[in-house]
Formats: sequence, structure tokens, C-alpha cells
Amino acid sequence: MHANCPVCGVSLTPEPGFYFGALYVSYAFTVALMIATWLLFYLLIQPPDWVYGTSLVVSCILSIPFSFRYSRVLFLYWFGGNAYRHQP
Repeated sequence: MHANCPVCGVSLTPEPGFYFGALYVSYAFTVALMIATWLLFYLLIQPPDWVYGTSLVVSCILSIPFSFRYSRVLFLYWFGGNAYRHQP
């Protein structure tokens, strides 16, 4: 993640430890993904238990880049204190 916005130059690290709160957003992403994966497998396939566990672990590992970036972006957007506006 950049230290400053490449377009407007605003600091993307407001204070030390700011992004610890993004862990809660990432946790929510992970729980939603696990429920969706479990529900998909339960309704469509109904596999044995080891397939459930393996699919949950694999889906969580594959979603790490998405969860990491977007949890920080959402946390910065919600609690960053800057008014971000689209510039044409």
C-alpha cells in the first residue's frame, strides 16, 4: 500500500496503529466467505467433512489479498477523517 495517494498526495497512514481496526473488517470478510463457502457446498454437493475443512482453508488462503487490501481501504474510508471525492 502506498504511503501517500498518488493522485492527491494525502497520507494513507493517519497514525501509528491505525489499521489495527481493519482486522475487524477483515474478520467480517473471512466469516462471510466461510459461511458462503459452507452454504454453497452444503446445498449443492453435501461432501464429507474433510472436504468442508479443506475448501474453507483454501478459500480463506486465496482471499487473503482481497481481504487485506479492501479491509484497509474500507477502514480508511469509514474512519480516516478525509473527504474523498472523485475528480474528473
